[in-house]
Amino acid sequence: MIFEGFSTENKKLVQTITTTAETFNKDIFESHAERLASRGGHFTENELIPVYFSALLGAPTEEDEQANFHNMLYNLREDLIKCPKLLLYIEHELKSPTPDELSIFDDIDRTDDESLISGYCGCINIGGDEMRTKLARDTLPFFLNNLTGEALSETAQTLIVWLNRCLNSEAYRANHAEIPVLMYYGNIAPMAIQFLHFMSRIGIDVLYICSNMTMLSTLKRNNLEGRMQIFELTCSKPVTPYPDKAVKAKLATVAYNASKELNNILYNNNTFFRDFQFSDMQSLTLKTTYDEIDVLWHQPSKYRTGFEVNGDKVTIPNIFAKISGVKDGNLNAYWDNVRWKLSPDTRMIMKTPSLKRNIEHLDIFKPYYNGEQILIDQLKSSNLNKYSYLSDSLQLLIFNKLQEAVDSGFLKLDPNELVPMVLYVGTNIEREILRLLQQYDFTKDIPKLIIIDVIEDTFSKVECIQLVLYNLLGFDIIVYTPTGYRNIETFVSEAAFETHVMNEFKYNVHVPKFKRPDSIPKPKDDGLFGKLFKKGRK
Repeated sequence: MIFEGFSTENKKLVQTITTTAETFNKDIFESHAERLASRGGHFTENELIPVYFSALLGAPTEEDEQANFHNMLYNLREDLIKCPKLLLYIEHELKSPTPDELSIFDDIDRTDDESLISGYCGCINIGGDEMRTKLARDTLPFFLNNLTGEALSETAQTLIVWLNRCLNSEAYRANHAEIPVLMYYGNIAPMAIQFLHFMSRIGIDVLYICSNMTMLSTLKRNNLEGRMQIFELTCSKPVTPYPDKAVKAKLATVAYNASKELNNILYNNNTFFRDFQFSDMQSLTLKTTYDEIDVLWHQPSKYRTGFEVNGDKVTIPNIFAKISGVKDGNLNAYWDNVRWKLSPDTRMIMKTPSLKRNIEHLDIFKPYYNGEQILIDQLKSSNLNKYSYLSDSLQLLIFNKLQEAVDSGFLKLDPNELVPMVLYVGTNIEREILRLLQQYDFTKDIPKLIIIDVIEDTFSKVECIQLVLYNLLGFDIIVYTPTGYRNIETFVSEAAFETHVMNEFKYNVHVPKFKRPDSIPKPKDDGLFGKLFKKGRK
């Protein structure tokens, strides 16, 4: 029975139906008959099973919304326990099968993979539920495709044992006529995600809830055929025990809700933005001409080519450039150009000789990475996290950018020192940079980093990692090098930044003193567009 309103899984008894982030906690209580009737069908036993398969990741940002969210979760589980549906609740990591649980597979035929799969399917027997037993036997081979040997056996045995733990119980035998609900709460491993898909395909409502947004990438990678609806909230928080009691919350008034709706209309069309509306960003380094840098430099991010909003994440087009040499050898104009680029959000650095010493104590970072994967949750909760006074969203942004720096390929470091060096630099960001990050509204003025290098010394590993990290965090960066010497190229791939070579090099240069202005300078009238549109000639 196929009709409008269901996903197209032709000739399948189980089909997914959609919900919304606002209504999933109500929709899941619909009975089997109500789901069919509301979509133009009728209920008969052993016919179509419409199921919800949803994931809710993250938590609200605002404190009053967090209390309401806490109470929503509490009431959801309490109401599911009381309703006619059977609740299968999992809060802790699913444990591997025990030897006793594996004994049911002792007598299966292991002649070849085909016999092995047939044998595992034959081991499925959901007591008192012939329909889901048949569904599970028909579904298991889907999860074993392209697997052989130990991988095949491990996957089959794990799925079947976990199935038995959930469904071979007196509670299930007594109450399986209505569509049961499997609720999984907390961090989750890829095999457990497969299990959720397995349960969904045999006619179980599945709901996954986790406040930790780092689970999102794992969830998306393992979202088989895109069957799971994934809803993302605005903030990521460490997983805490499931709410076991209600808390005091604020009730929004009609006027407050009306104001919020107006905000949604104004600020969700990528034209108007609230202050600090977004907490996550992705940098996009622009490929520009030398003259375009002046045109773009003081331009807010939302007016630059490439600016984009995708959900709660902003793409920020930024500048990462090295100016090698001095145009026409005119140092006065050169320093005037530097001076014009200063703004209240500019950090200026004069390059000095790097300390010629090895970074010690990198071993302290070993517990916080596995290969090239940084263990962000462990790092965030460790004594090495010096940023605990910052908002959770900013802490997570910094730590996620450390991983991006490792994955980017921009750093030319020995593979054995790449991750610990990035962790060393990333956990020791200077206070002024942190303050610029805290004040950084991703849709507005972009913080700047200007480095002036007039000495015969290349950049150190630490300095190069800092530049790559700040670029990934959305800073505009220019390295002024009047000598034309190598510096950033020592440990940073030239794919990471743009180099603009001028027609003269200057040595033994005296750098004037610069003062950071209180406001952004007015646009120059002698830049690229000034030259193109001047009305007359002198």
